[in-house]
Amino acid sequence: MAFPFTVNFNRRLKGTIIPDNQQMLLRYIKDYILADKADNVIAEDLHVTYKGSTSYWNGSLYRGIDDGIFNLFYKNDNWWLSYRINMRKLFIATSIMSTVIGVFAVLSGDPWWIGLAAFSWLCGGNWIINVVRHEVVATNIAAGIDVLICGKIELPEEDKMTGKLKSWF
Repeated sequence: MAFPFTVNFNRRLKGTIIPDNQQMLLRYIKDYILADKADNVIAEDLHVTYKGSTSYWNGSLYRGIDDGIFNLFYKNDNWWLSYRINMRKLFIATSIMSTVIGVFAVLSGDPWWIGLAAFSWLCGGNWIINVVRHEVVATNIAAGIDVLICGKIELPEEDKMTGKLKSWF
C-alpha cells in the first residue's frame, strides 16, 4: 500500500542499540502502545506490530488505524525508529458514507458534489488527525528510547529556567 493509505514516520535515535538493551526497548514500545489500548501487540526481533484497538470509544488513538509496525534499524551510522501505519478501512468506510450522503443529496434535489464534500470532510479530517496524533506517538517513543539508552539529558546551564523572565531588549 502507498500514501495516503500508508504513512511512515522515521526518527533518529541518539543511543546505540545492542543485544543487551534490545529486549528492554521492545518491551518499552509494547507497553507504551498497550497503555493506549492497541490490540494484538506482538514484539519480535527488531519490530513491534499491532492491529487496531481494543477500544471503540471516540478518542481511542488506534481506533482509525488498521495496523501499525515499529521497526528499529541501523542506517548511515545511526539507529532509527520507523513507525508505519495503515489506514485502508478509514478510506473504505468514509467512501461508503459519502456515497450514501451523495445519493440522498441527489434524490432530494441538491447538488451531486455534496457527497464529494462529505468525503473530503470525513476522510480528510480523520486522516489529518490520525497522522498528527501518530507522529506525536513516534516522537514520544523515540524520546523515551533515548532516555532509556542514554539516560536523562541535562540542558546546558544557559538553557535552564531560573525562574526569571528573559528580556529580549
